[in-house]
Amino acid sequence: MTILEATSPRSDHRASARQIWLLTVVLSLLWLSALSLRFGLRPISWHSIWDSFVAYDATNANHLVLQGMRLPRLLAAWLAGAALAGSGALIQSLTRNPLADPGLLGINGGASLGVILCIFLLGISDPASFVWVAMGGGLISTVLVFFLGGAGQGTPLRLILAGAALSALFLALGRSLLLISQRSLDVYRFWVLGGLDGIEMATLAALLPFFALGATLAAVSSFNLNAMMLGEDTARSLGLRVGLARGLAVCAIVCLCGATVSMAGPIAFVGLIVPHMARRFSGADMRWCLLFSALLGAGLMILADLMGRLPVFGGNMQAGVMAALLGGPALVWLIRRYGGAAL
Repeated sequence: MTILEATSPRSDHRASARQIWLLTVVLSLLWLSALSLRFGLRPISWHSIWDSFVAYDATNANHLVLQGMRLPRLLAAWLAGAALAGSGALIQSLTRNPLADPGLLGINGGASLGVILCIFLLGISDPASFVWVAMGGGLISTVLVFFLGGAGQGTPLRLILAGAALSALFLALGRSLLLISQRSLDVYRFWVLGGLDGIEMATLAALLPFFALGATLAAVSSFNLNAMMLGEDTARSLGLRVGLARGLAVCAIVCLCGATVSMAGPIAFVGLIVPHMARRFSGADMRWCLLFSALLGAGLMILADLMGRLPVFGGNMQAGVMAALLGGPALVWLIRRYGGAAL
């Protein structure tokens, strides 16, 4: 019996288990999505939900709530959760740091500073206007981290140090501006909590190309990162251009995180905890890890938004706060249950 024949039954079993878990996660995600449309401060019947899609009536209050508020929030939760979790998986693999998250490359810090400058200098208070300044701040900060970290020749450690240094700088500058402007603080504090309030279809449509580009680059990067897990020298011997592969991964992270932060604010914990949960189902293969991370991240954001709209939390708890409340205990449970192996 050859080695391939000896190991193939185990591989087949692992593949079958992975497919079963994938089906379970997808069905759970669809059920959570239905519940997100159904429940809130104003519960809506299943019949009204169906009618709002097949026979929309602009004079029906339930239809207005569903199509104007809950559906955009649901789609935003899908995009934000999948993007943050997927980018978290990429960052952890790229930097070889199990505690890395999208804030590590300075994206959150740059986006936050951009919003503060927009409020402080221009006096803008409409959250819908923060989209492009947050995107620009996130893009600029990530490009700076990439070049300070050595561009395509940098090591994961240099990227981490550059990201931490710039994040600290942006945080200090932002807080300095907030201390001298009470108005800026009042406007900023609602955005920085991270949430899906007030998101419209027009905003989603404007950001969809960035999410699509980021998802495409992430899918390509997952193949490259699988090769890089064997070691950079081995990856080069296989014909992989390591610097280009790292650059593609950084571009994917920029698109995904920049679009999410500009849309929903700097939501924490999703990019940190979800990839660890995904690896319990996917194994070490980055392609499967990225897929499971995206699905589980979307589920976590939908659940966080749904729970934040329940009467027990006052009906208006920000999704970013709820995501941290859900993700924190999950991370503690993973550490206690599996120890260092979970990370």
